[in-house]
Amino acid sequence: MTHAATPRLRRISLLLALAFPADAAFARDAELDTVVVSASGFEQELKQAPASISVVTREELETRQYRDLAEALQNVEGIDVRGATGKTGSLNISIRGMPSEYTLILIDGRRQSVAGDVTPNGFGDALTSFMPPVSAIERIEVIRGPMSTLYGSDAMGGVVNIITRKVAREWGGTVGIEAGVPQHRDFGASQKLNLYANGPIMQDRLGIAVRGNLFQRAESDRIRAGTGRDPAPAETEQYTLGARLTLTPGKDHDIWLDFDRAHTWYDNEDCRLGTRDNYNCNTGAVTTAVNGYRDYLAFDRSQIAIGHTSRLPFGLLESSLMRAVTETKGRTIPTAARPPGSPDVGANRELETTNIVFDTKLVAPIGESHVATVGGQWWDAELVDSLLPEDHAQAIWSLFAEDEWRLTQALSATLGMRYDHHDAFGGEISPRAYLVWDATTDWTVKGGVSQGFKAPRLNQLIDGVSGIGGQGTSINIGNPNLKPEKSTSTELGVLYGGPASLSASATLFHNRIEDKISSGGDCTVNFISSCVANPGATYSINNDEAKTWGVELTARIPLAARWSLNLNYTWTDSEITQNGSKNGKLSDTAEHLANAQLRWDTTDRLSLWLRGEYRGDSRRFDGDPAAFAGNTLLEYQALGDLEGYSLFHLGGSYRMSKSVTLGANVFNLFDKDFTEFEPWVDSGGVTQLGSPYFRSAQSTKGTVPVGRTFWVSASFNF
Repeated sequence: MTHAATPRLRRISLLLALAFPADAAFARDAELDTVVVSASGFEQELKQAPASISVVTREELETRQYRDLAEALQNVEGIDVRGATGKTGSLNISIRGMPSEYTLILIDGRRQSVAGDVTPNGFGDALTSFMPPVSAIERIEVIRGPMSTLYGSDAMGGVVNIITRKVAREWGGTVGIEAGVPQHRDFGASQKLNLYANGPIMQDRLGIAVRGNLFQRAESDRIRAGTGRDPAPAETEQYTLGARLTLTPGKDHDIWLDFDRAHTWYDNEDCRLGTRDNYNCNTGAVTTAVNGYRDYLAFDRSQIAIGHTSRLPFGLLESSLMRAVTETKGRTIPTAARPPGSPDVGANRELETTNIVFDTKLVAPIGESHVATVGGQWWDAELVDSLLPEDHAQAIWSLFAEDEWRLTQALSATLGMRYDHHDAFGGEISPRAYLVWDATTDWTVKGGVSQGFKAPRLNQLIDGVSGIGGQGTSINIGNPNLKPEKSTSTELGVLYGGPASLSASATLFHNRIEDKISSGGDCTVNFISSCVANPGATYSINNDEAKTWGVELTARIPLAARWSLNLNYTWTDSEITQNGSKNGKLSDTAEHLANAQLRWDTTDRLSLWLRGEYRGDSRRFDGDPAAFAGNTLLEYQALGDLEGYSLFHLGGSYRMSKSVTLGANVFNLFDKDFTEFEPWVDSGGVTQLGSPYFRSAQSTKGTVPVGRTFWVSASFNF
């Protein structure tokens, strides 16, 4: 392809996107080769997208068996999902060394991240289980780097956009059955069922899609001796149900209505999620202590959305309105949160957040050289927490504009800006500038500068008690003077797309965060009135700065007619500065991450793959090791940082017929053991045990991959 042909073909592609948009009610019969929608809000070739972006295809999702969103992204360059483990056993998504709370999750472009901390005390990972069934997903697009210009708050680290399948013109669907059985009985077995069916009710006029997912996991034995926090997963039951109704009243209009309901339940009988009320976890005796947890935890989400797409003579107009309610159950009001004798101690703690989001966006070509995107967002959020003195709400409205400008036949520039107005702290501006240069037919160079921001959570802005920690023993105070965190990101990448599907890329990145929110010192000197009654409470202030930087390398190599090799490597480093002094790393991301997969399509029916992953050392403790003291220093001297490791997995799939596909995988092929411990002696002379691979306290650093596990699956298409 010559450069002279590029603008014309790109314009044709855009006109096709406007005529048959990504969110059209009925899917196209023929898809464009490799397109993404998340980087600019309209379809474009991946290499032309003004961002560092990766795509996880439906085929990859179906052949590797994933329980939640984090597991589905573990092989993507720049992403680390094993830096920390949530209390429920799920993984966290960290992009380019940024903590997981800087990653914005979208489904079909709709915000899933919530404004208030509805899953406090280390349960945020539970929200990654609210994922459509694999059979309902078309692909997952991952943007590495800030995207606040298009998506606003929370997109400082990057964006994960789950693109679901569109309603087809003919009835069909998929039923999938999966089961995982660990070789060792210490770990619980898993079963999974997912369903997707869709088709027309009235041909080319009215269609429907239904989806569902059921997951069960048996309890794993405790890894740590005794009671309390443990990284081994608890018994789990989870389901999601959803449906989409699509209406095409005319050739230029599409209307859709989508409903989704998700529920996850975890057993807390042995206190591994939190210290139970009125119960001694060591002896089983009844007590009077009220620590804030029942014998289970559950997380619910209900979401309904309606949208409209209009293909206008001059462009594509898309709008949607969504209401999502997320709730945590199984928490109680602990003794420390109320005065002595208060009647509501031990009562159910209501934890619920409601988010209403209206989005609208117009994409229009202007002449031969410009594609403009303009839009706005209105976001109303409310947090109900019976621990707090009152309910809290916020309203944010936003306007944004972006222009992709074809400067020459080979060079394009994307310039954009967004204004967000928050009713608590005023306005924030998020600009970005990006260049894409087609140096030759095979080589593309791209890079840019962008800024992002992250608004404080609703409960962080409260002038009063905002939460509870330490298993119900310590108070957290909000700070109404908090400012948003801000970031500036720069990146430069080179992409190669050669013959026979050979491709490679290299990207350098640097992120800088200002006004980072962290725990402060004596809150009585910071004009927070609630500190007078709680002088020893933990509270938040803007006093940190942080940096992350690194390089991402990828390659796809066709070795032979039916053989291919995929490789990626990420080097990431970071530092955090508190009160002018360096204080260790920003996150638990390993410095070195690498993935490799060898695939052999032995026949048209049988495919086999071998995958390896490497994770380097990561920090055992927060902060600067030079400042460690007491037991922290003794443990660090004896055990050091968390050790790196390598894992290998083997799998394959066999298509028995057009309707039936069978799969079999072996995860942790060489049965590496992550449950071993090493001794260290504390300041009292007592021998303690610590793991080389994880450390559990209030949270768990590192992860505990299950031993050798056999996973089988069957997929039935109809």
